[in-house]
Amino acid sequence: MSVAPDRADAGRGRRAYASSTAVCAADPTAGAPARAAVQMREIHATPEGLARLAAFYRDAYVAEFPDPDERESLRNMRGYLSAKARGWYGPNSYHVVVAELDGRPVGGAVSDYLATPNAGIVEFLFVVPDARGRGIGRALLDETVRLLRSDARASDRGPLTAVVAEMNDPYRRSPTPDNLDPFERAVVWGRWGFAALGMRYVQPALSRGQRPVENLMLIARMLARPRTTRVPAAWALEVVAEYMRWAMRIPAPARHPQFRAMAAALGARRHVELTPLQCYVGRDPQRPFETDEIAAPGRKLRETLALLRRAIPHAGRVAPAAQFRDALAQSPSRARRYRLWSLRAPGAARIEGLASFYTLARCGFGGYVVLDGSLRGRGLLPLLVARIEERMMRDGAGADGWFVECGDESLTPLRRAGFAPVGGDYRPPAVGAGGHGRAERLHLLHKPFGQVVDRPALSRAFVLDCVAAILRHVYRVASPRRHACYRRFAASLGAAC
Repeated sequence: MSVAPDRADAGRGRRAYASSTAVCAADPTAGAPARAAVQMREIHATPEGLARLAAFYRDAYVAEFPDPDERESLRNMRGYLSAKARGWYGPNSYHVVVAELDGRPVGGAVSDYLATPNAGIVEFLFVVPDARGRGIGRALLDETVRLLRSDARASDRGPLTAVVAEMNDPYRRSPTPDNLDPFERAVVWGRWGFAALGMRYVQPALSRGQRPVENLMLIARMLARPRTTRVPAAWALEVVAEYMRWAMRIPAPARHPQFRAMAAALGARRHVELTPLQCYVGRDPQRPFETDEIAAPGRKLRETLALLRRAIPHAGRVAPAAQFRDALAQSPSRARRYRLWSLRAPGAARIEGLASFYTLARCGFGGYVVLDGSLRGRGLLPLLVARIEERMMRDGAGADGWFVECGDESLTPLRRAGFAPVGGDYRPPAVGAGGHGRAERLHLLHKPFGQVVDRPALSRAFVLDCVAAILRHVYRVASPRRHACYRRFAASLGAAC
């Protein structure tokens, strides 16, 4: 990828009866908004409470957790409430809050207070589809945080430190369809003040008949002032350990294989970075920009290519306009899909950036990125990378990372954005005027989608398959494995990358 460098690098309660609070939800239909009372009911181990829990589980919960490995059983939830009533949790706590609209369960949240790290955990929080957009989710969160703050005061640990939650990582494919677009969910929780914890997280199996869940991430809303951009790694591991102990009933987390793997991945790190969720998916409200997809020849294509030629003057690096027109004309398929975006400041008429990339069957490939004018120097490259990866996730069924190629001048900003060199002598075919058929040696880099917390090892066979696909679909080489670029690269590549 040729990049115009960016110089700036986003517990368990004590009462045994049901309690409730009421909020109002606006009717989103046209006309004067009707107000309907939404009851926030905390469920306890009473006959009435357990009956409400059963109705909530049957009518709302099961449909919102289509992956059985992520779903808690009703029997377990009843058992936790009974244990809470007996005082089994000591200074820790457990809460089930159900949102009811006109007597119907329309959402719920389960949370835990963990006394040792003085933090709350939101096990889940959801609103059924036909009740979304009315503020019920935020009301559920507010009620949950109120309960967790009360737990912290009762335990004499001081003010609650943070609220942590599990979330489907939008950049990791789920084995079952999600009940809400994961990128949309990340934006919503980002507005609520949550950030992604920069650590590998795997949810252990919730029972013998279930499997560990690999596609989750941990997010946190820090409550202390001033807000921090990182947390101690020891505290993050303590939260996970206590969550496993009290919520998952794993008596010795330090001996559990998933916990040991998470601790090993953190290694000697002293801190875990926090990335605001809106930034994580490329939508920092403080640094907005607009993308406009170019689908056919015309004025936008001419202006975008003129910007590309001005920004990347290297001979043999920029393909002629005819190749862009040909790429746009090709029908998308499972093996290949091409995208060309122009970029602008919000509301601006002038094109000040572009992104050109492919989604292939097993990987993505980035061709060009330019950030110029008012888009330059604002640290937008990681945000643009996140949006490109979202598009690749939506376009392809198998890719979980992408490759870029670049010269020395673009290596540093791309590495800051999460890319790492693959190695090998990589010399793709020259394109454009001035190349004179000479293959320039470039860096080939790879990045997995999403946050890079433990970089995966790439097998030699995978990398070579991807290079062959890049030569075939991007450079239009008919026999890529016979091409000099492929043969030279294969001869210089190690066993693992």
